Amino acid sequence: MANFTIRNIPDKHYAELRRDARQNRRSINAEILSLVADRAEMNRRRRHAVEAMKRIDKIREEMFKKYPNQPDSVDLIREDRDNDEPYR
Repeated sequence: MANFTIRNIPDKHYAELRRDARQNRRSINAEILSLVADRAEMNRRRRHAVEAMKRIDKIREEMFKKYPNQPDSVDLIREDRDNDEPYR
């Protein structure tokens, strides 16, 4: 496990950290560890989302190549909405 020291924390940030730690019934050290873990998890999820979006974009490109000239869904919805016949 790594150890490090944080120095020169502005008073207003330290007071907020202390208040949050007290509210969460944790030590200041445990509160900082929780913040670091939350940030690491958020970054992991962000990286995962970026990779997922790249895969989705690749699939979308493949679909457009395989099925060109597909109508835009917005146009289809508008056409359906403008149709005077009721749904059955």
